[in-house]
Amino acid sequence: MSRSNPQEHLSNPAVRWFEWNGEKGLVRYYDKDAKQNVDIPLPFTFILLDELASVRGWHDPSQSGIYSNEVRDTTQELLLVKSFKGGIIAEGKYKDIKLVVNNAGGAYVASCYIACKGTDGQYYIGSIRMKGAALGAWMEFRKANRADIYKKAIKISGFTEGKKGKVVYRMPEFALNSVSADAEAMAVKLDRELQEFLCGYLKKNKRDQADAVAHHVSDEDVAGAWQDNPEAVAAITEDDIPF
Repeated sequence: MSRSNPQEHLSNPAVRWFEWNGEKGLVRYYDKDAKQNVDIPLPFTFILLDELASVRGWHDPSQSGIYSNEVRDTTQELLLVKSFKGGIIAEGKYKDIKLVVNNAGGAYVASCYIACKGTDGQYYIGSIRMKGAALGAWMEFRKANRADIYKKAIKISGFTEGKKGKVVYRMPEFALNSVSADAEAMAVKLDRELQEFLCGYLKKNKRDQADAVAHHVSDEDVAGAWQDNPEAVAAITEDDIPF
């Protein structure tokens, strides 16, 4: 931090935090003012700006949401996993703490920062989190389209159904879309804003990173995304996790 580079005070530029709802097969976000989830009908189109990793979940003993700092590389960087009301659950590289995290009710989440078009026609920075079976679908799509996911737009056009025991869940179907020159220019501009924030954020220690996450993601936000979503139990296998 300095007078000309006050990154310590930069706040996360994402203005909306989306989740895939595997119960209904759609995208939703938690409205903090209304204190309820808002469903977004498909198709849902976005431009991928960057992807980090974190942990989210629900902690039964403290009846509160689970969260962690966000990292780029789970094989090298440390995660600090906490619950809002129960304190620290685990610290370390994901491969070393995953059993503790899973037993506590947490799971690996892909935190995708995106550019979205609002109802006013203007683009803004958002985030969509992929977990469980949705994470598996995202990782397969990303692997198959590695050369294009940062060149084109991505559309969630529909869903496919899966079943684990008695639980039926829905996985997103991803497709690539073309991007206009204007949309690409706006995405690049928004990504510069995002990277300015991430440059400062990723230099912080993991405790400050976790505190920064807790500042913009509330307990109600995390709880709303996990408590009533049986898709979360349809976890992908550990071999699918990138660590």
